[in-house]
Amino acid sequence: MAISPQKVHLDKALTNISIGYQNEAYIGDQIFKSVKVEKQSDRYYVWGMEKFRSHNDLRAPGTEANEITWDFSLDTYFTEGHALRSQVADEVQLNADEVFNLEAEAAELTMEGIRLNKEINAANMVLDAANYHADLKVTLGSGGTYKWSDYQNSDPRMDIAKAKQAMHRKAGVRPNTLIISEATLNVLLMHPKLAQMVQYVQTPVLAMEQLKVLLGVSNILVGSAMKSGITNAGQANPADIDPLNYIWGNSAVLAYIAPAAGRRTLSLGYTFEWNQGGLGAIQTRKWYETGRKATVVESEYWYCHKMISPYAGFLFADAVNPLA
Repeated sequence: MAISPQKVHLDKALTNISIGYQNEAYIGDQIFKSVKVEKQSDRYYVWGMEKFRSHNDLRAPGTEANEITWDFSLDTYFTEGHALRSQVADEVQLNADEVFNLEAEAAELTMEGIRLNKEINAANMVLDAANYHADLKVTLGSGGTYKWSDYQNSDPRMDIAKAKQAMHRKAGVRPNTLIISEATLNVLLMHPKLAQMVQYVQTPVLAMEQLKVLLGVSNILVGSAMKSGITNAGQANPADIDPLNYIWGNSAVLAYIAPAAGRRTLSLGYTFEWNQGGLGAIQTRKWYETGRKATVVESEYWYCHKMISPYAGFLFADAVNPLA
């Protein structure tokens, strides 16, 4: 199969399209703030709890001060390449109306597929109970707790207040963000105990800003993105509508998310993005294949999500039964 020299060259214009294209429903990038790295894999320091420890600081005349030290461990990251490609056949290109830029469409299609998987990966990490300290997670509806969809018995405001206290007592962390799915949001907006607290305001309908105030968080991230139950277009009749489910499920996470990544900066997690070959973490290339008589467009994204601290979040697993 003969291919053109474009095989070994990136297409800057298509890469710019890939970088700029973003589904508004994705929240993973707001949780896992980006850390730009120059190596595909490396180690980073995890600092201990020394700032919370009291030391004897009395110094008698003629003696030296008590010497204290930092304690730290090492953790690692490894960024993998995530890539998809799409072809634009000559026949399609020649018959397309002028309004279409099929190579740009292919770049958006492939990057959207990568970003969808990136969001799924973020949700799987954040909702994995194994990533939290044993005292900072609960499955609602068990052990004397109630799902927030149990309007008669549950009290989301009290549950979140207790979780905030548990996080603060564990590592001095004050959470600033509630991470929920669209399904969980809908249940909370209809909760009578929360609605009752705004019944005497000018607009007695529970809204997002009021919900932030009631639950004591400065930010609520709502994962409204959905994924199909079909993993390949050939699995279903094209005329059928794919079964869709919320990527962020029915759980909730109270978290501390740093405004930006930085040294000795605690946060629930980070995304390490490899500046692969000095060309950026996101790259799009194209080439022509004479055998298929088609232009192939391929997008690639070098990254890895990493949960940084088991103390920076509190998981409410299976928090609600969605509204019927």
